Amino acid sequence: MAWLCLNGSRKGDGDVKLRMLAAVLVAVVFPAMAADDGARFTSFLGLRLNIGTLNEVQARLGKTPLIESSDSGDYEARICYLGSNGVVSFVSSSPRLELSGFEVREAVTGTAEGCRELHGRYADQSKQFGGLRLGMSKAEFVGLLGEPVRWDGDAGERLYESEQKMTADERGLFRDSPELLSRGTFNVMVTVTGTFVQDRLVGFRVWKVVSA
Repeated sequence: MAWLCLNGSRKGDGDVKLRMLAAVLVAVVFPAMAADDGARFTSFLGLRLNIGTLNEVQARLGKTPLIESSDSGDYEARICYLGSNGVVSFVSSSPRLELSGFEVREAVTGTAEGCRELHGRYADQSKQFGGLRLGMSKAEFVGLLGEPVRWDGDAGERLYESEQKMTADERGLFRDSPELLSRGTFNVMVTVTGTFVQDRLVGFRVWKVVSA
């Protein structure tokens, strides 16, 4: 009787189909969002965060000055390149110059000074990064990153947290940490921050931190 009742009219049939579609979307979309670890933002121009160093960046993209600073005791080193529509920076928070983050900003007076110009495919590929591109709106930014995005004025930040299994190579790096090796995983945080002026993205930064 229940089947006859549900299919007794076109309206009822339409309602059932809508409920079925909604159930499918909830089952498929929300787990996918929950499982988002931000990994798509950790690779740029063939370079991956936490893998390699700024020296290896220069080997791929060409020599450019290394800029070091230690404001408030926090060490930071960066190298920059001038892309097709902005300044691309590769940043390290370690004196060993391990690659920690990427930055892309509009090329305005002073920001591109001393940066090596990218050519060919690297110049073309620098126009967008995992879907991020200068000039996009706040709504486009949120739509790409997914919620929750935290706002502080015209700066929006999305934090992705995940637990990932160690590869064989990574296990070698933690051989002095038996507890971590026995667990076989480590925690990963990927932060994407965008800065806007009049609803227009003028710069963004991606940072990755790996911890026990």
